[in-house]
Amino acid sequence: MSALQAIAPHLLAALGLALAIAAVAIRALARTRSAARDLGRDLTALRRHPLVGPVPPASHPALDGAVRELALLVDELRSHVVSAQERANVLQELADGPSDVALIGLDGEWLVASFSRGAVQLTGWGAAEMAGRHVEALFAPGEWERILPKMARRSVREEGFAETVTLTTRGGEGRPCRLSVGPGGGATGGTLLVARDLGAEIELERRLRISEERHRRLVEEVRDGVVVLQAGNVAYANPALARLLGREGESLQGRPFKDLIEARDLLRVIDLLARAERGAPDTGETSCRLATPGRAPIEARLTWSATEYQGRRAVFCTVADLTERTRHERALVESEARLRATLEAAGDGLVVLSDSGRGLAVTLANPALLGLAAAAPGDLDGAVAGALAGALGLAEEVVETLAEEARAGRSARRDGVETAGERRAILDLAAAPIRSRSGEVLGVILTARDVTTRFDHERALNSTVDELTTAKAGLEASLGELREAREALSERNTALERLNTELRSLDEMKSNLLANVSHELHTPLVSIKGYTEMILKRKLGPLTPEQERGLQVANKNIDRLIELIDNLLSFARLETGEARLTIEDIPLWQLVDEAVDLVGERIRRRNISVTTQYEGDDLMVRGDRVKLGQVFTNLLTNAVKFNRDGGRIALAGRRTAGGFVEIEVADTGIGIPPEEQEKIFERFYQVESGPRRRYEGTGIGLSIVRDILRLHGGSIRVHSVPEEGSTFVLTLPMARRTTTGESRPPAGRGRARESSE
Repeated sequence: MSALQAIAPHLLAALGLALAIAAVAIRALARTRSAARDLGRDLTALRRHPLVGPVPPASHPALDGAVRELALLVDELRSHVVSAQERANVLQELADGPSDVALIGLDGEWLVASFSRGAVQLTGWGAAEMAGRHVEALFAPGEWERILPKMARRSVREEGFAETVTLTTRGGEGRPCRLSVGPGGGATGGTLLVARDLGAEIELERRLRISEERHRRLVEEVRDGVVVLQAGNVAYANPALARLLGREGESLQGRPFKDLIEARDLLRVIDLLARAERGAPDTGETSCRLATPGRAPIEARLTWSATEYQGRRAVFCTVADLTERTRHERALVESEARLRATLEAAGDGLVVLSDSGRGLAVTLANPALLGLAAAAPGDLDGAVAGALAGALGLAEEVVETLAEEARAGRSARRDGVETAGERRAILDLAAAPIRSRSGEVLGVILTARDVTTRFDHERALNSTVDELTTAKAGLEASLGELREAREALSERNTALERLNTELRSLDEMKSNLLANVSHELHTPLVSIKGYTEMILKRKLGPLTPEQERGLQVANKNIDRLIELIDNLLSFARLETGEARLTIEDIPLWQLVDEAVDLVGERIRRRNISVTTQYEGDDLMVRGDRVKLGQVFTNLLTNAVKFNRDGGRIALAGRRTAGGFVEIEVADTGIGIPPEEQEKIFERFYQVESGPRRRYEGTGIGLSIVRDILRLHGGSIRVHSVPEEGSTFVLTLPMARRTTTGESRPPAGRGRARESSE
């Protein structure tokens, strides 16, 4: 049992006591404030009194002393008021609980009795919103069912338990939390839930694992050897060190480090590392030879720093193989050879000029430059800047100016220089100084790039740009026209928005008119129906057979009118948002049987058989009985209306995932064409809408069914084959409880039922 579980009853009792103390302190503070204000007013009045104000204090020393004492008392009282206010604030914060821990008090029915500020911050729900609600609303799907058996055990009242769960915020976001459950304490009992958000801890652990993995990979994959030493022994060694020593597959951990050092360097290295482990000095570097079995010793560089490893002082060392330096030097020589080869193969002309005593002279020229000068190898060796310029067909001052700029330590360039002579070319020239490590200018490197082709392309491009400029002007003119068209379109859009507003207003007027007309028609029709039934029952006198048949026809049409008006009233209420739901748990078979009884006369008249089948007798749905009854009545009425004489209607109900019940209403009627199946749920839509349509109705029955199911969080869809029949599939929320014995279907109405109503 955790510490939080152990103190949960005492914590709840302390919170109750803190609330009581806070209430008393606040009431006392209010009385103290009132008394302070009254006393301040009295003191002010006393100071302004004629007996005190005009008379100097020295004339009435006793009265003046009393006034001063009274002022001091008021100041002290005010300081007590401030202190009391601060204590009240502290008590209020204690009563609210810590901001990073959610405290949720439950009564015996698992309803929320208290909701701390930490719970508000964790879930996003307000304390007033959660008061009296079932605590299941705070849990992610499936979490409440998982921990409910543990919470229902009697041992929770004494010891409690802790569990990691996922709570759901108001915005639907899941939050992992550590939940501690314990008895609530106090006279009312109940349960106390203490939840702490684990999101930050989980993220921190994830980042820590990633950091540890990166560190491990860095140490294990680094090419240099890494070793941690404690008391002269190897506490850790990475694989690179084992490879360096030729000991792959052999564990170095726990071995004395002196076994890895060549005897000539052993005493010196061990002494340096021992002093480093003692902290003097913290860091250092030395070279030594490492002993390798069966091979010559390895020249290595050892770098160390003092650290801690697993709570003890240690030395962190890196071991680098100095043979790599030799390899790098060899690679440098090879690199220089490759560089020379690169210069030889470079497309740009390169020439190196060095000081020869008579000015800058050529010491190196690559083949590309020799090609530009039409010279053979060696022809330009020792040529001064003027001779080089003549070979390239350039003016002497161009080359000499660039060379002198570079010789002074500055880079220089001239672009687009055209050569003279038979071979016309356009060159981009650049000169840069060649410096030693100390920064001294040793010579000049001159680069000549042939850009003749590029210049020709640029001329062609300039011509194209001119053409594009002309096209741009045309495009800008077109853009102006588009701008004008957009403004005209914006004006039309404004007009459409105004018309849309008017249409919404007309639609609202239509809904109000339907509601008012339907309401006004309903009352006289009910009266007409009552008198018609009285006449048919011969309570107002005898009837001839012809009169009776006529009244029966009239009564049938009155029922039809009342049904149409009821649908219009339901439609108007749904349109205006006046529909209100009275939610309860209802056995599914009751809703179906009541709907079958309501349309029973029509079923018998057309000799249609009705079958019902349920997954279990205890299948219940949660919703408004009246409105769900209207759903099944409308669906059965359509199933009879569009069926054939002697046809069948089948109703089936079963549970689905997610806490819903799926009900199918299938008939053997005329069916619905595929292109019409998505439209039949729209308002006032009928498959046959012409004046010669065969079936009566307003086209709002299925629209009402869809809207009622949406109010319940359900849905409806249809599968239909023309001339074979239609199946309407609707979903409704499942009830939280199952049926009792009293609400089970009577004998003959079990899981399967078949009758010809």
